[in-house]
Amino acid sequence: MKLNTRYIFFDFIVGGILVAGALLVASLLGPTAGGILAGAPIRTGAVIFLEYLHRGLDSATEMTRGVVLAMISNVFFAISLYLSLPKVGIAAGFLIATVVFLVAALILTNLVH
Repeated sequence: MKLNTRYIFFDFIVGGILVAGALLVASLLGPTAGGILAGAPIRTGAVIFLEYLHRGLDSATEMTRGVVLAMISNVFFAISLYLSLPKVGIAAGFLIATVVFLVAALILTNLVH
């Protein structure tokens, strides 16, 4: 697969706009609203759409399988982070939540394949 610099630049712009939008919503409506936007399917939809533009429908369809597994794993990540942040702080909380995410993704991937 050959990487096209223009595609990569476009992808970073789209991703940056989505992140900036979530932060703007958080500053205007509060962190819960920003979190809802950050977790909304618009971000995932944009990634799948960009995959379609770059590599076609079959690749975008296959990507959705991984998205489903990641979304389920994200629930475990978010719950772990929510529970661990007040107890262990930001760095350890993210470490714990990341490990939980990776374990969940690994288990789910092995169950599906």
